[in-house]
Amino acid sequence: MKKNLQHRIIVGSIGAALLLAPTAAFAGTTPTTTASPSTTVTTTAKPSAADEAAYKAARAAYRVALKAWQDTRNSAQSAYKAAIIAYRAAIVANRTSLAQINATFNTAVNVAKTAYDTAVTGTVTATARQIALNTRVAAVAAATNARAAAIAALPAIPAKPIAPTVAPKPVAPTKP
Repeated sequence: MKKNLQHRIIVGSIGAALLLAPTAAFAGTTPTTTASPSTTVTTTAKPSAADEAAYKAARAAYRVALKAWQDTRNSAQSAYKAAIIAYRAAIVANRTSLAQINATFNTAVNVAKTAYDTAVTGTVTATARQIALNTRVAAVAAATNARAAAIAALPAIPAKPIAPTVAPKPVAPTKP
């Protein structure tokens, strides 16, 4: 309750300061008397029939322009959506192909390693060990070359489609 009272006092003092500030600022000045022109009452005249007809024609032209703008915008957006879907499908296909190529490469390297490990188990001569190592190195090199060739054969990823730009929306005519 104490806090609420403090807030009320602060708000009241701010309100009083805002209310009295203009009065205090102009207290030393004296108003000057000026002759005021006769007061005229301005009334808004009803627009003429020609103005109404022009407005209706402008409004009809605006509606036609707005419909054309909407159709252009919608067709550009749908074309962009189709292009972006095709782009994303190409990306997914490329990644899938690359994953398959890498899996094939890893399998070939693992097979070469397993063959080398089985060839050198037990008591093996230095010549047999060297032959197994040379076979492993050749298999890994062949797998690397096959992987590089497969990656090079992948189709290029298309450029990302650019979002469409549409002319600004037509401006509605002002009512007379």
